[in-house]
Amino acid sequence: GLSAGEMGEALQAEISDLEAEERQLQAKLEALAREEEELEKALKEQQIIEDNLALEEESLWAAYADYQLDLETVEDDSAATASAIKYATSELNRLQKTHLLNDMFHITDQGPFGTISKFRMGRLPDHPVPWEEINAAWGQACLLLDALVRKCNIPLPCKLLPKGSFSAIQVKSEVFPLHNKDGGFTGFFTNRTYDTAMTHFLLCMDTLTKYLQRDSSVTKLPYKIEGDKVGGYSIQFMFSQPDRWTKALKFMLADLKWMVAFVESRDRTGPRGSVQR
Repeated sequence: GLSAGEMGEALQAEISDLEAEERQLQAKLEALAREEEELEKALKEQQIIEDNLALEEESLWAAYADYQLDLETVEDDSAATASAIKYATSELNRLQKTHLLNDMFHITDQGPFGTISKFRMGRLPDHPVPWEEINAAWGQACLLLDALVRKCNIPLPCKLLPKGSFSAIQVKSEVFPLHNKDGGFTGFFTNRTYDTAMTHFLLCMDTLTKYLQRDSSVTKLPYKIEGDKVGGYSIQFMFSQPDRWTKALKFMLADLKWMVAFVESRDRTGPRGSVQR
């Protein structure tokens, strides 16, 4: 057997390895926190740009209306008016090509995972995505849905609380976390509240979808939302197989991407509800 000295050396080596791993994890957490902070800052800056664009577009519409009136009442100035209308229309078209939310929150696929702002959502036995990454992804999804709801100015059955990797959803007086961590003695209770939060997130998405689809001609969601299911897969983590939960999250992100595209196309609609060309 090993001597006491050899056992001590082996134990010291194992402790050193664990300390190195802990330092790596801490560095990764700090990097994720910095990236989230940068994204939050960028979103605020983009919101200011978007507000300025909205004001610019509103003034252009006012100018457009003035020019139309001039065209109808002052025939002598018709050529100059037509030129001004052409300029105003070209400026509107330039503004309409701006896709702020789509650029800020890039949603795509990475193999079996859906991703938002490069963060993966879901976990698989051969791809155990760290909870820190999943939590960061939920923070981005919560921030994006909150931005969409604010743009549409609609009431929700519960309150979104976007707070980065510690985002949550408030239902009446209770707050449910949109973040999780590995097991432990409190794992069952944590997973149950996590499932409640994710189910209510889907409820908020469904509420926004119904608002956007109040005109029956609107295209349907890529994946239908029903209760805790999206595209037939439950978003609840506790009793789901990892591949089914991961697929539900991927489908949810696809629906969220559709909502962004629809809301941004709706913003390019003229004052009478017809898309300007």
